[in-house]
Amino acid sequence: MTGAARERPKVDRRRAPETGARILDAAEMLFSWRGFYGVSLREIAAEAGVKLALTHYHFGSKENLFGAVIERRAQEHAAGIEAALAKAQAQQGERAERRAAILRALIAPIVDRVMRGGPGWKNYVRLLAFVANHPQEEEYVSPFRTHYDHVIHDFVDALATLHPEMPRPDVQWGFFFFQAATTHILVESGMLDRQSGGALRSSDLDAMMDRMVPFFAAGFLGLGAKD
Repeated sequence: MTGAARERPKVDRRRAPETGARILDAAEMLFSWRGFYGVSLREIAAEAGVKLALTHYHFGSKENLFGAVIERRAQEHAAGIEAALAKAQAQQGERAERRAAILRALIAPIVDRVMRGGPGWKNYVRLLAFVANHPQEEEYVSPFRTHYDHVIHDFVDALATLHPEMPRPDVQWGFFFFQAATTHILVESGMLDRQSGGALRSSDLDAMMDRMVPFFAAGFLGLGAKD
């Protein structure tokens, strides 16, 4: 054996990037279906095909692992939504069209990831929707607040600028109604399928988006938007 071979550093397989990624993938999938409290680290380790000790080795606590799942895709996801908003704000035309463009800027990048981004993105978006529909004072929600609250503020600012005749609280209400409907829809619960007798599908997010954007854009008229 040569001296160079003897001096080659050992690779700590426990810290290999692929091991951490497998744990994150498993956690993302399980959390997206069952929430923070419905999943144990033992179940995540089993889904990832690793020993339980490795989840602690890579991430420490379940809270840290949940935060890592949220953070892994957050910068890319938030940047995509912000880019869509910037494009919508640059659009010219009637205020009704520009209002619809702003609303579409929130949901279109999300739907694109769900429908065409692969299973990882689908799980991630479902997880965000799950978190958005649970008590926001919970500490485990803090990574969601950190990475996405400013995005929502930017959308409200854009709508308030477009509609200075509206009191800001009413702009906030209007966008919250849209946001709440969006998070409910992204869970894809199957309620629509059942209640429509199979005529409509919860998973058909493209068709849903094309209908909900004009619906909510028109709803701002009931809150004081002039056109």
